[in-house]
Amino acid sequence: MSELVVQAESIFRSLNREVWVVTSSSAEARGGLLATWVSQASLDPEKPVLLAGLAPNHHTTRLVQESGILAAHLLTQDQQELAWNFARDSGRTRDKLAACELAESDSGIPILQACHSILVGSVFAKVETGDRVYFWADIIEAQCHSNSSPLCEQEFIRWCDDSKKLILKEDKQGDVALQREGQSEFRQSLPSWLQFNGS
Repeated sequence: MSELVVQAESIFRSLNREVWVVTSSSAEARGGLLATWVSQASLDPEKPVLLAGLAPNHHTTRLVQESGILAAHLLTQDQQELAWNFARDSGRTRDKLAACELAESDSGIPILQACHSILVGSVFAKVETGDRVYFWADIIEAQCHSNSSPLCEQEFIRWCDDSKKLILKEDKQGDVALQREGQSEFRQSLPSWLQFNGS
């Protein structure tokens, strides 16, 4: 790796983003994944918007694409096991929600009953960039169950033992390998409305 890559990776690793469990469902399936690319995307408090960046090859991403609805759950600081449940493998191979206490939202998607907070969003826009699908969603339901700080990435990583860290690392490397070509194609075919021309 070049010095630039090493330094950039070091900076990004110093961040401590919240970890979110994103769930969705379609008529045939349900799923969830652990995400850190989730944030507020509207300044107007009267029109709250959520932005979620999900890997295009993930099961839950397909469910969000099909249903147009997602739920983003913050976890409490002692819910590392729950975070691991949604991080360790694919929802194509097992039902990650099977062992969870669930409620259904008004929109019909699975909601984790025991968590810090929940935002349910109705997707109104998306952009596919090769390595991420970005969904903008109007918040249609919101529940806050705790005033404490939520579980963040650094605390979750510290909780993981070496075998768990290896699984996370291999999963990330697999995603990068799958998505690298798509990201390159996206950059080469940027629509004019999305190109930056410096003016």
